Amino acid sequence: MKNLFAIFYQFFQKLVHRSSASTTRSHVASTKSENKISYSEDLIPSLKNDHQQLIALYIQIDQLIQTQNFDDIQTALATLKTEFNRHIMQENVSFYCYLEQQFAENENHLETVKEYRKEMNGISHAFVMFIKKWQTQVISHENLTIFQAEYAAIGEVLTQRIHSEENQLYPLYQPSL
Repeated sequence: MKNLFAIFYQFFQKLVHRSSASTTRSHVASTKSENKISYSEDLIPSLKNDHQQLIALYIQIDQLIQTQNFDDIQTALATLKTEFNRHIMQENVSFYCYLEQQFAENENHLETVKEYRKEMNGISHAFVMFIKKWQTQVISHENLTIFQAEYAAIGEVLTQRIHSEENQLYPLYQPSL
C-alpha cells in the first residue's frame, strides 16, 4: 500500500511540473485584468460543504466496493467525478483568482497560493484519469484488488489535500481592506 501511495505521489508530482508553466502564466494574466473577483462570505462554507459531500460520496463508493456492487460503483464514480469537477471549477474561479488578486503585492502569500493551485491541478488531473480509467474498464472480481488499491490511494491524497486546504489555505481568504 505504501508503495502504491509513493507511485501515486510521484505521478502527481510529474503532472504538476508538466503543467505549471502554462497554468501560472494564464492565471497571473487573468488577475491583472480589470475584472476583479469579489469577496463572498458564503464561499468558504460552500467549499467546506463540498468537501463533506465528496467525502460522503467516497465513503458510499467504499461501501459499494465492500458489497461488490460493481454496477453501482460505476454510477457513483460518475457522480463523484461531476461533483469533484464542479468543486474544482468553483475553487479556481472564485477562490484562487481572488487570492491571487489579493496577494498580488505579497510575494510570500502569492507563491503559497500558486503552489497550492499548481498542486491541485496535478491532483485533479490524476483524479480524472483514475475515474476515466475505471469508467472504461468493467470493475469485476478479477480486477477489484487493483481498483481498491488505486481508490484507497486517491482517497488518501484527497483527504490530506482537504485537511491542508481547510487548515492552511482557506484562512487566507479574507475581505479586502
